[in-house]
Amino acid sequence: MKALMKWESGAGHVALRETERPVPGPDEVLIRVAAAGICGTDIKIWHGTTWSNPPVILGHEYSGVVVELGRNVTGLQPGDRVVSETAQVVCGKCAYCRSGRELMCDRRLSIGYGVNGAMAEYIAVRQAIVHKIPDSLDFDKAALCEPFAVALHGLLDHTALTAADRVLVMGPGAIGQLVAQAARSCGAKTVLVGLPQDQERLDAARRAGIDVTLTRLTDEAVQELTGGRGFDVAVDCTGAEPAIRQAMKAVKKTGTFIQIGLTKPELTIDYSLLTAKELQIVGTFGHQYHNWEMAIELMASGKVQVDHLITSRYDLEDWQRGFEEMQDSKGIKILLYPNGKQGVEP
Repeated sequence: MKALMKWESGAGHVALRETERPVPGPDEVLIRVAAAGICGTDIKIWHGTTWSNPPVILGHEYSGVVVELGRNVTGLQPGDRVVSETAQVVCGKCAYCRSGRELMCDRRLSIGYGVNGAMAEYIAVRQAIVHKIPDSLDFDKAALCEPFAVALHGLLDHTALTAADRVLVMGPGAIGQLVAQAARSCGAKTVLVGLPQDQERLDAARRAGIDVTLTRLTDEAVQELTGGRGFDVAVDCTGAEPAIRQAMKAVKKTGTFIQIGLTKPELTIDYSLLTAKELQIVGTFGHQYHNWEMAIELMASGKVQVDHLITSRYDLEDWQRGFEEMQDSKGIKILLYPNGKQGVEP
């Protein structure tokens, strides 16, 4: 089968190659991939600026159809439409695994960089991380389940958000847009902030129902939008120091600041705000099982809009065009089709 592989560490060393179709183990299912999303992590792997485990097939955001079952698999059938979580290898015994926090497992290897991922015609994953999707959720939208699950975990697992709350989201990329949509689904007034070059992304967010979008967050804007109180919750999805500093300043006293965007190891922030405002600061990573079930339900029911996030679609052979668009921030979510755009019937 054809697959997009990182075959060696360092910058570059990514290409479309022929490789063996995976054979599912006893507790695994083989999935024919319908659509795979390009993530910022894929770009970092391409440039050699983040860890990967070559030779490895890229891609950890995807949807597809079950085509083969391992001998121990129950509850799934060939033809089932599915998505899957990312933690393919875990110990299953540590406190994190036993409490449903498998992404914290020290032995965890995730698809797309630790083990083979979904930018290929087929992927084999363990049954425990597979979720069925309804016919009402098309494969393109379903490929966004992973970033949406990340957004839901970051926002809803760490707050008791209500319709009376005001939520600030920094960064209009895919995760930021989905955090904003999650806040909106709770009825909270939501403000999404980007840079001047993000205007198209912000316009798309407004069309999808986000209350307010800004290309600059000023003290005056915070005062006006929050009645002088500050935001109940601020979420940074950029990892950029200036955005983090702005967001922490904009949170109300006793408010919550949530860090989703990956940062560099050291930042300069106004740490005195932690005590001066009695802020709650939360770091969050990845997702849990229930976040996937919620993501599927919200998208399938139409309660959350994601159509506007899919800005480009390419066959796997044109992967470099998609990667370059993502690298240059020309789109929001770009999809690749390992089996073409005509469908994934077994």
